[in-house]
Amino acid sequence: MDRRIREGAAALCLALLAAAPARGWHGKGHHVATELAVRAAAGKLPDFFAKGAATVAHGSLDPDLFTRPIAPAALHSAEAPEHYFDVELLEGNQPPPTRQEFLALCARKPLAPDKVGLLPYAVTEWTQRLTVALAEHRANPDNAHVQAKCLLYAGLLSHYAQDLCQPLHTTIHWDGRARKDGSSPRTRIHAKVDALLGKLEPDRQALLRQIKPAPVLLLMPAVLAEIRRSNELVDTVYRLETSLPELEAPLKPGSPAARFAAERLAAAAAFTASLYLTAWRDSAKIELPWWYARPFPTDKKPPARPAKAASSTAPRPTAVK
Repeated sequence: MDRRIREGAAALCLALLAAAPARGWHGKGHHVATELAVRAAAGKLPDFFAKGAATVAHGSLDPDLFTRPIAPAALHSAEAPEHYFDVELLEGNQPPPTRQEFLALCARKPLAPDKVGLLPYAVTEWTQRLTVALAEHRANPDNAHVQAKCLLYAGLLSHYAQDLCQPLHTTIHWDGRARKDGSSPRTRIHAKVDALLGKLEPDRQALLRQIKPAPVLLLMPAVLAEIRRSNELVDTVYRLETSLPELEAPLKPGSPAARFAAERLAAAAAFTASLYLTAWRDSAKIELPWWYARPFPTDKKPPARPAKAASSTAPRPTAVK
């Protein structure tokens, strides 16, 4: 998808023309990868998750609706950097664990955060949102509203996790080799790569046999490791450049581009499924506070506030300035 915000009007027009017909990770590719991820993790997740696979896959496309040309300018400005992370701009500095620490790092260097991108924080934060929603499900397993929320969060998470597996979302060379001034030549290679997954006709059963998802040990280090693996494939992408099909052209089965696309589809599905399993595991560690209480189900009264909490100054959520 087209990502950069601060280039001239002519470049914007070219970008929109290039992006309009693209279908890979931007559409069908996300849908297929997400369905595979849910199926790969299904036996280790609650039953409603597998039954809601179509809903999760539907939600996987939504983050691209929050960017241009669909989204208003304010939404696009906030959303676009969530989809990429140009590792070269950090010059070897390790990204810190939280978004706010990263923004502070950018201020010190100085770097514009929207120039580098915020993708690892989108992935970790949506994984943690899903974790909290699954903790709600553990406390209220029959509540349909909580289940719907889990499926929506899982879909949104899948988009960012899979963008991370597109090598050109991890580099300054995101649409052609960057010029000396850091600008992009806009060669349209990005759109061609984005389109690859949607052109595959994958053997889904064979892919599922090779996808072995597992919960990650530590979330942010796992996300950064996946970004590094993806970034290491940038040169591979450029070696394929002359053989990539045009946007509306088919992908030749068995070609180097098709093999690359199949590997990236498996990687995207496996990484997404591993994040789902991580969220489910970690949700067991969350104890919902007394003020969370809602009527579950609606024909019952909400749980009473514990006597200890009633006689103390137990914290409630507060706005942070």
